[in-house]
Amino acid sequence: MSHHPGILMASLPKRFAMRSFSHFDIIGDVHGHQASLQTLLEKLGYSTDRGVWQHPERQAIFVGDLIDKGPDPAGVLTLVRDMVEAGTARMVVGNHELNWVRDAHAETGDIRSFVHATREHYDRIRLVSGFSDDIASLRTHFDWLRRQPLFIDEPGLRVVHACWNDTAIACLKAQGINRLDAEGMRRYSDAYSEVYLAIDLIVAGCEHECLDHTSSNGFRSLRRRVRWWPTDHACINPLELQPTPAKAIGYPETASPVFFGHYALVGTPTPLGANVAGVDYSAAYEGALVAYRHTPGVRLSSDRFVSVPTTGTPTHD
Repeated sequence: MSHHPGILMASLPKRFAMRSFSHFDIIGDVHGHQASLQTLLEKLGYSTDRGVWQHPERQAIFVGDLIDKGPDPAGVLTLVRDMVEAGTARMVVGNHELNWVRDAHAETGDIRSFVHATREHYDRIRLVSGFSDDIASLRTHFDWLRRQPLFIDEPGLRVVHACWNDTAIACLKAQGINRLDAEGMRRYSDAYSEVYLAIDLIVAGCEHECLDHTSSNGFRSLRRRVRWWPTDHACINPLELQPTPAKAIGYPETASPVFFGHYALVGTPTPLGANVAGVDYSAAYEGALVAYRHTPGVRLSSDRFVSVPTTGTPTHD
């Protein structure tokens, strides 16, 4: 089944015009589970108008990892892009989108090379298949993803895929980098540079410990996924990489609330600090697809999580 490359803004209903929102639904890693995403949106009170999901008072914000693992990554990518272009949603880039851009950004000049680079990771074969009737639209979605932000930092609302780290965010702001566009990828491709390390931390949740030599595999650092949030009661899915304590654990209670995904949590959704909430509850591993209903200025609470089960057969990689 092919998926259209997004709805033209000129064809959108007037109520989809870009506007500010004061209520948000932060949605965790979808990982190709389109049917579950639609169920979650319905449960949150969204409906479709001209094929675009919308809510009269709320804006959805996706924490990234739209693709890979689940049964219909092309459907999820199309659905979310339509919402973002209509102004009914926003998103930040996840590590699975980053990996795709890293693998294929140098091949966009030739569609066959681009498809080959995309399919190099077996989990993206389903993504390519979803656009088999219009393979050129896959590249337009790819280009669109490269324009989406790495983080959102607003009064009363912060969103990042993996790890909010003030030093890393400040580095990217100082360099004017918040996209995987040509400049963002040029700086990210400089391995072990401050920009590479900052992006790897906030998008993949990984810190690096520099080595005094180059390893036999050519690495110049030890890379590890880290736990950075202030509480230690979060349980990570055993199918995922288990994080180790970050160099700096904690998040200031005076800072804006921050929402993240990435870590495949399990159990009953609950805030991980006074102003910290994870929304990835293992949708990739037959867990739940979770959202948090956030209103800036309202204290985080367990009763604001909304979840639905995932459907379809995941891949465990």
